[in-house]
Amino acid sequence: MYALQSTYRVTEHWLMGHHGPMRYWQSSPQRGLPLLLIHGYGAMIEYWNAVLPTLAERHTCYLLDLYGFGYSADLKTRPNKRMWANQVASFIHKVIPEPAILIGHSLGGTMSAQMALDYPQFVRGLVLVDSTGVPGTGPLYTHHERAFHKLVQAPMVGELIATAIGGRVGVTQFLYNLYYRKERVRSEVIDILSGPLRKPGAALFRLNVLRAFDEFGLDIKPGDVKVPTLLLWGAQDKSFPVWLAYRMKETMFPHAEIRLIPESGHCPFDETPEAFCDALLPWLDEQLRPSEQPAAQQQASDH
Repeated sequence: MYALQSTYRVTEHWLMGHHGPMRYWQSSPQRGLPLLLIHGYGAMIEYWNAVLPTLAERHTCYLLDLYGFGYSADLKTRPNKRMWANQVASFIHKVIPEPAILIGHSLGGTMSAQMALDYPQFVRGLVLVDSTGVPGTGPLYTHHERAFHKLVQAPMVGELIATAIGGRVGVTQFLYNLYYRKERVRSEVIDILSGPLRKPGAALFRLNVLRAFDEFGLDIKPGDVKVPTLLLWGAQDKSFPVWLAYRMKETMFPHAEIRLIPESGHCPFDETPEAFCDALLPWLDEQLRPSEQPAAQQQASDH
């Protein structure tokens, strides 16, 4: 496990964007690489809490609530991948003084990859964590999840389901389906993720995202994205299995490195945060230029 070396602080900010205000956090002091952490479906900034202390001790971290999720502005239009990619691009342009390493989980991985395709000038590297986006594979893979996905597509039935499970109980079941380590489905995480669902229309918006999931497939060919890329995956992810990482590498990112997180399902940064950081931080170190490396690390490399 990487040892913590110094102190850090995180502050919350708001930025006006095309669809309204967006909420973000920023760590200080500035050091290492600029990392932009982008959550997945149904999540928000706070979902990264388990790994933020370790990452912020070595790198400058920015965390963003995508439109429609967390406490950023609600969306009045049908969600699509380029809309969120545009949000991320606008954020980097206005807030981060240089190209960033994008770390995107699940649906956030799709948006990060789309962003790297559409706005390569803002992207220094790409980390896709149990990412969606492989075309033609659908959004969910277990038998139970496929049946649920079919139900929510039905008019009126989907609305009834979204209203019925839009609170704490629904979040709990959602996490149990995704986690391999069930003991990591903790009350504090359930409270965090269920909070935004109290906003009017939040549950129905998430229903609309599920219904549009098949439209979020990535149209990326080998060579389209040239930045260093890491595919970071929970080895026990049943909803988005490991073979998807190899499919992504084969069809989109042949230059990518794949690293698997043992004993973890779909959310390794929360299920196994130490193992997640142990897999991610050495790769980030490889992306540092000599001028950006800590003095102790430079001295070691000189010898």
